[in-house]
Amino acid sequence: MEDGKRMSTPDARSLDILDAIVRLNIETGKPVSSGLVERYLQRAVSSATIRSVMQGLEQAGLVEQPHSSAGRLPTDRGFRIFVDRLQSGWTLQRWDPPRDMRQLVDRDIRRSAGSQDRIKVLARLLSRLTDNISIILGPSWDTVRAVRVELYRRSSSKGLLAVIMENSLIRTGLVDLAEEFTDPVIAEATQRLTRRIQGRTISEIQNDTPISVDLVQTPATRCAQSLARQGRDLLADMEDGEVELEGVANILEEPEFREPEPLKALLKFIESPRTIRESLDRLDRESAGDFGVWIGRENPVGTLRRFSLLTGSFDLDGRRGVLAVLGPRRMSYHRALHGIDVLRRALATN
Repeated sequence: MEDGKRMSTPDARSLDILDAIVRLNIETGKPVSSGLVERYLQRAVSSATIRSVMQGLEQAGLVEQPHSSAGRLPTDRGFRIFVDRLQSGWTLQRWDPPRDMRQLVDRDIRRSAGSQDRIKVLARLLSRLTDNISIILGPSWDTVRAVRVELYRRSSSKGLLAVIMENSLIRTGLVDLAEEFTDPVIAEATQRLTRRIQGRTISEIQNDTPISVDLVQTPATRCAQSLARQGRDLLADMEDGEVELEGVANILEEPEFREPEPLKALLKFIESPRTIRESLDRLDRESAGDFGVWIGRENPVGTLRRFSLLTGSFDLDGRRGVLAVLGPRRMSYHRALHGIDVLRRALATN
């Protein structure tokens, strides 16, 4: 054990008092006094016993005292015991989430069905469910097969290119159109592109060589070549899966962010989608069971060692993605576990 501390298994009374300390710290954001624990336990345990147990928990490295006159704060190991106990009964608890949480998920899942921004909608929903930062690593598109290409003119020089894929997935983006590309020319060009990509995966399309130059150049072949080049840019980041993050404002008012270092660490992490993607991929591989839970210094991602992070995989249209909740170490783990669990079960049944 670090700091030379040995941690034996706490007895039932110690676990009850540790549970009270963690829950009160989560609620108040402040060190917890023995008097507050006594009131929380409805005076079922004497104040002298509570003080003695709190000293034992401190010696075991499960709580700490910021200064001599303060109450106690849970350490990473204290939070770990609390979360492990919470998860040990999750088989039954998972079926009893707050009713308003289930209703919100059912409503927003139905509304997001078929939406191109579905991952963003899900990230916003998970943030509302957990009152923390939500991060969603969307499933990779690399094995999804293309169905057809469509183009809708928006002006004389702009068009909306849509790549329609299986499972009703759609990728759209604005493209440039030359003056010579009339509506009949565009129709012929999109037919050419559809014949070329139909039934092929995103990965195969990305690795394909550009459309060959026809011996006889026509406006339709030039339009097809132009759309192919711009379409490849449109599909460039699809193989890795989308990354959506919501809810940073949820935690900025928390006491932990009165100091600059936690805020700097958070901003360093969230400013890079590549870092987020690589971190969630790594943590997802290392997680065991239904959830991955990393508390403070347990986290192998250095910038996140001031926080807690919960992850859980989900399926969307037969493809695998990752849900994550990021927040202070004293986040509501119960609500975060419920948020991830309710959302992925709703996705599995819709």
